[in-house]
Amino acid sequence: MKILLSNPVDFITQLKFNQRPFKLISTALTKTIITDAAEYYYSAKTGLKNSELNLIKSVKDHIVKNNISTRCNRKNIQYINRGVFKNGIYKRNLYEIDLKSAYWYFAFRDNHISKEIYDRGNNLEKVSKKARLIALGNLAKRKTVIEFDGNNFGKAEFESSEGTENIFFSASAKTDAVMNRLKLIAGDDYLFYWCDAIFVSSEMAKDNIESYLNSIRLSYKTIPLFKVLKTKSYMKVWDDQHEAPRPFVFESIKIKDLSTVIFNKDQLNLK
Repeated sequence: MKILLSNPVDFITQLKFNQRPFKLISTALTKTIITDAAEYYYSAKTGLKNSELNLIKSVKDHIVKNNISTRCNRKNIQYINRGVFKNGIYKRNLYEIDLKSAYWYFAFRDNHISKEIYDRGNNLEKVSKKARLIALGNLAKRKTVIEFDGNNFGKAEFESSEGTENIFFSASAKTDAVMNRLKLIAGDDYLFYWCDAIFVSSEMAKDNIESYLNSIRLSYKTIPLFKVLKTKSYMKVWDDQHEAPRPFVFESIKIKDLSTVIFNKDQLNLK
């Protein structure tokens, strides 16, 4: 019997208080709690539409069904990177250059997803950028398994998605290679990059990056910014396209997979 939970933390606290053994299986977005009586599960609210959830399932189903695999050295992949510059507020010649669906593009270019799935993911009326990223990040989902014997927790064990994870890491490595090239092009005017968006502080850096992206035929959009705040642990970015400033936190998180980056970007509390 499976039972839906609304608050897994309270339920785990109750099990511990009553000294009831259980097994906890966690991912970035889900928790499954198994007791001798039933199996309980919880899924975090993602705000995704049914069409987006279907896309996420289709990507993994396609790769598993067609036995698609690749090799990838993921040792040095970065999803976020920050330049060296002083803390403070910056207000002049600020730009964000945001690659359009870079991870998605590389997954398709390398024949890891089909043309039908690729086109469906690019339908902006039905699918968001976040959904495309999660669809690929889901391929590298890692489960954490830990058991409670009624008194103490055992040692945590980790289960990776060995059959599909390199598809995600391959797209990540190719995107990161582009972002590192853009970082070098920006030079002293580089601020930071997050996933597939780079932030710079001069019109020359913006123009040089746009010229390079045009030469390799990677689509992008450029967003003028009117203010950037840098602190020791996070950045905030202001522009005309978002109602509130966007937070980008660096020092308080450890990147384990792309979904962690996405949800920290959208939902972090900076108090």
